[in-house]
Amino acid sequence: MIGTKATRLMVAAMAVLACLAARWSEAASPQAPEPAPPPEKAGLASLYPGDEGIENDPRVLFVDDFETGTAEQIGARWGSIRLTENIDLTADVHAASPGERSIHIARNGHLFTHTKGVDTMYARFYVKFHEKIGYIHHFVHLVADRTPQPWPKGDAGETPSGDAKFSTGIEPTGRWGKYAPPGVWNFYTYWHEMQTKWGSVFDGKQELIEPGQWYCVEVLLKANSDPEKHDGVQAFWVDGELYGRFDGFRWRMTDKLKINSFWLLFYNTDQPARHNKDPNPESRVMEVWFDDVVIATEYIGPVAGRPRGGKKKATPGRSALSTPGLLIAEPGEAVYRQNFEQGPGNFQGGRVTAGGVDGSKAFAFGPQGASCWRDYSTPVEDSTSIRFKLKPLGDAQDVQVMIWSKKHQDNCRYRIGGLKQDEWREIEFRAIEAHVGWGMQGPSLEGDVLDNVKIFFQGAADDRMLLDDFEILE
Repeated sequence: MIGTKATRLMVAAMAVLACLAARWSEAASPQAPEPAPPPEKAGLASLYPGDEGIENDPRVLFVDDFETGTAEQIGARWGSIRLTENIDLTADVHAASPGERSIHIARNGHLFTHTKGVDTMYARFYVKFHEKIGYIHHFVHLVADRTPQPWPKGDAGETPSGDAKFSTGIEPTGRWGKYAPPGVWNFYTYWHEMQTKWGSVFDGKQELIEPGQWYCVEVLLKANSDPEKHDGVQAFWVDGELYGRFDGFRWRMTDKLKINSFWLLFYNTDQPARHNKDPNPESRVMEVWFDDVVIATEYIGPVAGRPRGGKKKATPGRSALSTPGLLIAEPGEAVYRQNFEQGPGNFQGGRVTAGGVDGSKAFAFGPQGASCWRDYSTPVEDSTSIRFKLKPLGDAQDVQVMIWSKKHQDNCRYRIGGLKQDEWREIEFRAIEAHVGWGMQGPSLEGDVLDNVKIFFQGAADDRMLLDDFEILE
């Protein structure tokens, strides 16, 4: 499930983002309230001239100044890198830079990492767009994810459940051609109370971004202090000036949902050029430079002063996912296993057949699904996981798992999606990822008892799918 699945899901995440044409027409655009002062006149950076030693501050979660390592090595410590061939290190740095390198992305690419989970996250980075930049589809995101994985999850057009995820992206926008590319800064935000399924847009100060100029951008994402309170916040600063602050969010319905992911994303399609009626899209050069990323629990501010030695190399951060159990409890021991070698057990809806993994037996079933009741029973904790392998013998669309919840007296669902014919695919997910409702926007299985499962798919009546190596982990 590691290599190939990670690649598939990263590609899927980017593909799903490509479907966001409707975002330009459907997203709400609340106006910024009266700007509030920054949380501090001077931030953490003022305590560390040239950012020297800032990575050692206990309030700092992650640092990368891109002074060490190749693009591949940087991607490894972040946890996820996309389109490495489009990413390199350059000597183009901002005027206040205490180092000698920045990271450069051409056309499309990303770095994605995790920090320990927090209720308040500030992320500061320096950025410069090419002098001939065009309009950009998606940019840098801060994410709260209850069940984090090494790769970004595609969620365009899906309202997240309040116990599963929320996110905000700081993005340039042309506002339908009102502004020259790349446009002005705004927030593009997803959470369970958003008004449209395509996210909501929040405008800050409408100051045109100048191509070819370095900027210091800082973003705040603060969770609501109580599941019932609407006191969450998001804000952003440009070169130390507050450009927009937005209050009153009920981002989450549980304190267990923490902000823990940072996506340094540069994603481009031809859609923004069309929507902004760009007269010369073919002349655009889609390139961006990033530098001096710092993520912390307090306001950071721009780089201040120079390091004692004139130049410095920070000890870069590493993804929190590289420490097992830091973000979410690891799956425990298997409390139930079924490989169908001795028959179907309590599985119904199909029959045992040859053709399992590595020549073993498997359970063959049709679109109506394979189900199992009362062969196991375990309380649902963060670590509780369901693992199995599937191989469709024909076209299999919209593969889903359905679990009856005694607590909610309703079905909880987990969507797998389409699967390739005649290819085994290992599936693993946590029970808390299954949510009530067709759109999976209701409550999860958390605090319930897991004692049943049904796996089904869309396909012709005579289509069959093979199931093997089914496990429940506590």
